[in-house]
Amino acid sequence: MLKESRKLKLEDFGLFEGISETIVTTSQGLSPNAAPMGIIRKHDTTLIRIFKGSKTYKNITTDNFLVANITNDPLAFVRYTFSEVLPEDIQTIYSQEREFPVLKDAQSWVAFECINTKITPYSLVAELRPVMGHVNCCYPKAPNRGLNALIEATIHATRYKMHGEEKYLELINFYEDIINKCGGEREKEALRLLRTYL
Repeated sequence: MLKESRKLKLEDFGLFEGISETIVTTSQGLSPNAAPMGIIRKHDTTLIRIFKGSKTYKNITTDNFLVANITNDPLAFVRYTFSEVLPEDIQTIYSQEREFPVLKDAQSWVAFECINTKITPYSLVAELRPVMGHVNCCYPKAPNRGLNALIEATIHATRYKMHGEEKYLELINFYEDIINKCGGEREKEALRLLRTYL
């Protein structure tokens, strides 16, 4: 069921206090973008930090809206970190005379307006006001250390690609051991995909 309200309970969509890893989708014109990003919740405030140079940064400074897609799919985190979102992965939702690109396979999503945006030399930090949200499927899933390790390895892979420092490869190797020990086949497949981008 689609919920439109300024009083959305973010917990109903899987966003709790702390930093929740999501796939953020944005759009500028005809080309949507998807990128893993953390949604930060502290007390009653929801924030995002986006670094300069990314398509997401460009889209947010142009449009001020984003969608946080909640998924446990390890392949999505790797794929959308290093490659473009495919048109068949996106569904466009229309609301309040706006278009919101959402991931078809997300378990849930929340569309946000970015307000009180502060731009620094390296990033922007915006407060997020929920506009609407939807839960596609709701099933319990215990935390998987393999998925968590894959997300960490993916973050270090982006740093390795930017800086080329050996310490990031060592961290990826550390998390690879956890993925191989604790992850399922999907996490291991995502790790193999991650290795192709290094």
